[in-house]
Amino acid sequence: MFRLTNITILDAFQIQCSFNTGETKLLDLTTALDTSNKFVKKLLENNFYKTAKIGSFGEIYWENVGEMKDYDGTVIACEYDISPEFAYFHSIKIAD
Repeated sequence: MFRLTNITILDAFQIQCSFNTGETKLLDLTTALDTSNKFVKKLLENNFYKTAKIGSFGEIYWENVGEMKDYDGTVIACEYDISPEFAYFHSIKIAD
């Protein structure tokens, strides 16, 4: 199971990702994600992608980017995340 152990936010919508495998890879959000998706657009606007954090399951996440409806149908903000597997397979190896 892949887990992110560290991330470094870079310019040009890139995140350097260190994995529990010992590998370091470069994730380019503009090529890995669907830029027509409204939540991805929000990430890429105003450098919001730079607020990325690592979650408890080793994923990359951003607070208050996604939306969901509660039981009453009220739209509430939620996290938007990228699984560690997605990050691993959609990034380019840069170091061991």
